[in-house]
Amino acid sequence: MLSLHLSTLSAIPNNLLATIFNPTPTSHDLLVLVSCIALFWWLVFYLLHLTLHPFAQRQSWLRSAFGREYDRVGLAMCKALNVQWTKERYIQIMMNDWPKMQGIYLQHFIGGALCLPAVFGLCDDSTSSSLACLGVLSEMGWELSDMADIFITRTTLPDGKERIPNNMLAIWMVHHSMTLTLGLPMVLKYRELRELHLMTFNLQWAAAIAIGVNEITKCLDLKSKKELWAFRIMNGLCFVIMAWMRGVCWVYLSGKVMMIWYSEEEWTFLFLGTILCILISGFNFGLCIFPFYKKMVKFGSFSKEIGTEQEEIRNESEKLVVVSNEDDSER
Repeated sequence: MLSLHLSTLSAIPNNLLATIFNPTPTSHDLLVLVSCIALFWWLVFYLLHLTLHPFAQRQSWLRSAFGREYDRVGLAMCKALNVQWTKERYIQIMMNDWPKMQGIYLQHFIGGALCLPAVFGLCDDSTSSSLACLGVLSEMGWELSDMADIFITRTTLPDGKERIPNNMLAIWMVHHSMTLTLGLPMVLKYRELRELHLMTFNLQWAAAIAIGVNEITKCLDLKSKKELWAFRIMNGLCFVIMAWMRGVCWVYLSGKVMMIWYSEEEWTFLFLGTILCILISGFNFGLCIFPFYKKMVKFGSFSKEIGTEQEEIRNESEKLVVVSNEDDSER
């Protein structure tokens, strides 16, 4: 009996590998594969938190970096989302979530890298399509595990809804909506579609680059001209990458895919896809492209950035502290 169980377990990797490179997988096979990928990414993120969280809590430079990030964009984000986080609370939450952010850009980088053979024609069509579709399923698996993590955080932690308020939850749901809804059907029907491979590559690598660069730029002290120029260059490059990959390319590829759905009379794909493309377009332009543009404008002049902006930050921070104290007294 034990040997039977062991042989069954040992066959799982081979079965998953066969599903990955099977040109005609069933929906059941893909669901099993996605479930295994979700468990894999859950384990990766758990181990990252287990190892990096104690490290992060001891790093004064990281705390300072999040303080600078709050002054630059965090306060504006809190106001836009109607989140009442003081600067200290913002730092606490970001310090706690720092290991997760390392996992997010790692996952996006790997998912995008799986599309490289299809994007650049590095191997035969069947293999490259299989790897690109694995990139889609990797994103889908991570998003499933992330939605589970968000649900657990909001329902089990005393401050769960403060950590992930309703507006932020809505943003994450929009972000995850397309892959969780259309990922599996697209892999089943359009496995070898180049536009699918390019969209997967663009979306994932644009995010990986942006998050990775942001990890660097938030550590820069903009009172130093040298570091300010480094910030401007890296932020400018990210703006160009985001504008091209999540702006121009996204609109072009989305349009081509919609035309394919229309020409093949795939009305369900077209109806759902149009709604989801509009939502993701709003996410791309509002939360991916515009923030980099705003930072380009805000920090385009050294003399403007130092002085008036710091006074505004202090005033807004004081307002949040007052609101927080009033809420505490009411409780």
